[in-house]
Amino acid sequence: MYGDQRKMINSIASGAQGVAAVVVLLGACILFHEAGHFALAKLAGMFVQEFAIGFGPSLLGFRVGETLYSVRAIPLGGYVKIAGMDLENREVERGFYTFPRWQGFGVLLAGSVMNVVLAALVFTVIATVSGLPVFPDYTVRISKVLPGTAAESAGLEGGDVVVAIDGISHGLFIEEVRPKGPAAQAGMRPTDLIYQVGSKDVSVPPQALAALRERAGGTAKVKVARYDAEGNITDLPELDIRVPGEVAEAATEVQAARVLEEVLGVKLAPLDRVATVGYMSDRPGKQVALTVNREGQELAVNVTPRAEWARVAAQDAQGRLSSTHKKVGRIGVVLTGTREKVGAIRGILHGVQRSYEALTMVTYGLHEMIRGRVAPEASGPVGIAAMTAERAKMGWTAVAELLGIISANLAIINLFPIPPFDGFKIVALGIEAIMRRRIKPKQELAVTVAGIALILGLFLVITFKDILNLIVYNTP
Repeated sequence: MYGDQRKMINSIASGAQGVAAVVVLLGACILFHEAGHFALAKLAGMFVQEFAIGFGPSLLGFRVGETLYSVRAIPLGGYVKIAGMDLENREVERGFYTFPRWQGFGVLLAGSVMNVVLAALVFTVIATVSGLPVFPDYTVRISKVLPGTAAESAGLEGGDVVVAIDGISHGLFIEEVRPKGPAAQAGMRPTDLIYQVGSKDVSVPPQALAALRERAGGTAKVKVARYDAEGNITDLPELDIRVPGEVAEAATEVQAARVLEEVLGVKLAPLDRVATVGYMSDRPGKQVALTVNREGQELAVNVTPRAEWARVAAQDAQGRLSSTHKKVGRIGVVLTGTREKVGAIRGILHGVQRSYEALTMVTYGLHEMIRGRVAPEASGPVGIAAMTAERAKMGWTAVAELLGIISANLAIINLFPIPPFDGFKIVALGIEAIMRRRIKPKQELAVTVAGIALILGLFLVITFKDILNLIVYNTP
């Protein structure tokens, strides 16, 4: 009975934490966005009628000067109401359209700017509070064991450090490339990570060695992830590596790493988080023997990853990069590595850099989607809420990371030239500047209604897809 009560309490606590995380994430993104419009409108001297926190019925309201500040029932963001933005009443005193277009442009753009500021702020706080990850780092530390999971049942504890998995103590990160070896001739570099040989995904030396043996005496196409000094992936090149005519078969898992090092002419790094997660993912329902270091003592722990649906990268029938649902193995732990404490200045610089990288990632993804190299995919509020709740189980740092990424996404999406996004009004102001006259309200209204209908249709399709995925796969 006690066990059932504990599971119920854990489930309720997890659900409450998930709801709180969703409110914080979506609320912060929207609130910062609207605060940008509000601040610039006030600075320009526009008549701001209301600034609301939340939506729905008003719970609390007070007026400061001419602006009503209110707290509303649904705590998901907020809105700002600027006089004159109603198409039928443009000429109201100190309304939006009575000001020069450049000021209107600034007010509209301020929302996206504030989303970028929020992303930078979040990444800065994470860096200064939690520190920055050290690279390269081969520490596989279990920082948290999630309740009711295979890891908890197996007796794993927070603070355990994984040193081997099924006897495998090396991953596929390259520590050293020996001169004139096959890897050096192919252009492989230190800190490259081998993740695919031929068409086979690999995460540990035995898998890579088996795939290379199939191409003995020929050439193997090896895909690697290339990192910069801070651990960010900069390239995913495909290298042609010459494979010797004879490749010795490793008698044990331990020997596989040594044989692979001889075949490629490299030195492999110790087991890392990438290898550990990849190995577990490939073995749903299969028992895995972990060797963990617990307070200086090595222990053997057997754990069976549970099969769960997750999205994994794949290529669709048209050769586009996409994500598909696949059963993977998970044991229910949060893995962390070594982190370096940093000061405020470095934390701020890191936050700005991460924010820029997030913007670049979104822009690049959209560009590749337009070129047809990436399949069009999107998540709506339901999908975002599900992802946030899942991150909440891992801890608030994981939620904050997602907040920064989504805020950067919203900064770009809100500049789309489609109603009801701010980008539409920005483009409309640009067209008016070229024509040197205002667009007729009826024309703008027609385009606005059509755009909103389009977005609403997409919203319904995406929401239906997210709900269906949650029902079928328990993940968006």
